Amino acid sequence: MVVSLKEWQPTDGLVLEDEALKAVKDLKNSLVVAGPGAGKTELLAQKACCLLETNSCNNPKRILAISFKKDAASNLKERVSLRLSNQLENRFTSQTFDSFAKSILDRFLSALPEEYRPNKDYEIVDKQQNEIVKAFAKYNVFLNNKHLKKYYFNYLISEKLPVEKGSLNENVWKFLLRGDENNKATLSFPMITLLAIYILENNPLILMSLRETYSHLFLDEFQDTTGLQYELVSVCFINTNTSITAVGDNRQRIMIWAGAKRDIFESYKHDFKSIEYTLKMNHRSAPRLLEIQKIVNNYLQDSPFTPIPNPKWSKNDGIAEIWYFSDSKNEAKMIALKIKDLIQNYNVCANDICIIVKQTVDKYAKSIVEELRILNINARNETVFQDLLKEDVVHLIINTLKSALDTSNSNSWLSIWNSKIFFEGMQGTKNEYIFDKLREEVKQSLKIILGKLSSVTSVDELRMLFIEIINFYDLNKIRKYYPQYSQGTYINKLRENLEEYLYQYFQETNDWLLAISVFEGKDSIPIMTIHKSKGLEYESVFFIGFDDKAFWSFSEQEQEDTCTFFVGLSRAKRYLYFTFSEKRQWTYCSNKNISILYQMLSESKVVEELNL
Repeated sequence: MVVSLKEWQPTDGLVLEDEALKAVKDLKNSLVVAGPGAGKTELLAQKACCLLETNSCNNPKRILAISFKKDAASNLKERVSLRLSNQLENRFTSQTFDSFAKSILDRFLSALPEEYRPNKDYEIVDKQQNEIVKAFAKYNVFLNNKHLKKYYFNYLISEKLPVEKGSLNENVWKFLLRGDENNKATLSFPMITLLAIYILENNPLILMSLRETYSHLFLDEFQDTTGLQYELVSVCFINTNTSITAVGDNRQRIMIWAGAKRDIFESYKHDFKSIEYTLKMNHRSAPRLLEIQKIVNNYLQDSPFTPIPNPKWSKNDGIAEIWYFSDSKNEAKMIALKIKDLIQNYNVCANDICIIVKQTVDKYAKSIVEELRILNINARNETVFQDLLKEDVVHLIINTLKSALDTSNSNSWLSIWNSKIFFEGMQGTKNEYIFDKLREEVKQSLKIILGKLSSVTSVDELRMLFIEIINFYDLNKIRKYYPQYSQGTYINKLRENLEEYLYQYFQETNDWLLAISVFEGKDSIPIMTIHKSKGLEYESVFFIGFDDKAFWSFSEQEQEDTCTFFVGLSRAKRYLYFTFSEKRQWTYCSNKNISILYQMLSESKVVEELNL
């Protein structure tokens, strides 16, 4: 039933602060400035509900949400799914900038002129971007240090297409677009974004179709948007009827090194003539922890800001400490013992405790993992798992396995049932006979899957089963519904990674449900870099290696590293521990260069210092 915009209220009885409710109901372009714990994701989820339930997003138009990270896009999609009927939810699309650009390229590949049309089976460059290094080497430019790499990687995407004829840039582009007898066509996401922009700028009918499809656009973690990504948004939606809601926090701008546009808020307000809203609530952190955030906030920006804690807290809630150690061995033991104490005596779940480091997880956390293992507590580097766990095809396979193994798992059943209905194009069907027939087909397939899963004795057999599961839903339909899998071998790589991990855990546990639980990290301490922790929250956070070596670039980029510090400490709900070790792996550490960060903690007057 459609309700009026005036009468609409947040779903699930949620009470939004006044500015948040105004932003939700505002149908014009807006910028929502929201700090840690302000409920940015929830605001966007509620706005999606508001627009669809009031038909402010007129049927059949859609809402497009674009996030910087995969987990943010997935989290937003999940929240919207919980609050809306399937019919309304299907008009909400949540993607990353990378997947949005790639979907444009893959769908309209033939719209590119031949000289800029990549091979259909192109692949994405690896993290080291070795393929780009090879491409430059082919033209006698050897990128043998990080400074040269950075310069030439930026050079490659420094100009809009078409690039200058006969230039080095054109030669490298041609090689990467087509490859040769020894190298496949390979593209980076910035290159894909440039190609998407080229398609849209030179094909007005495609651009018009995109604008007609989406009446509303959400931009999450907006402060990390790159100049190229902002250009893509501008090409798509500037001076159109599409209403845009951008949400971000310039105090959490930690991607300058990766090309984040420094003046993104100012540019957006000017270019899109947006109204600004500022949220003051912090629903996450205890009041004493907010005192730290207030000090750091006031360092990062001229205007003072005092976050308001959620009423559920008492004013003295929250513990913050700095622990000083003579060496990292003692540090690891004490951290492990404290984690055991939190789990056993304070009822904190293992996966609600996070160990974060500035960078290089294994360097700082390896000995902690070993000490935790002695105490029968699992911990793992989440870098590998974080993105994999958010992949749609991984969700599909995992929920299918859960439904086969446990017929009482209603959440998994509902997930695969809705997916099957969607793939079969039966969302609007009301014929019970057709539904009953499909339901019986799914149940019989789950019985077959259970039988085959029970007899799996090798990773190859598990691979064959996973291929059967994908074929049950129809690979072509999966590729069509999830555009990130529309071309190339990406979906196969994800499936293979899942096979390897799940079979490894099955060998360790001899129980498929337990193996799935281990894979999902249900009873494990997550360890990650601050950048990976962005957007997440934990009851307890251990900030390891609070020293000059971790913040090695502080003197060169004090503002950005302070933003990184702010992001890390603001993940904690109740317990926050910083550790400093004088000696770490045969090297001596200092905190002289980052003394101003220690000074901020001291100024908060809530951080206790302990020599252990």
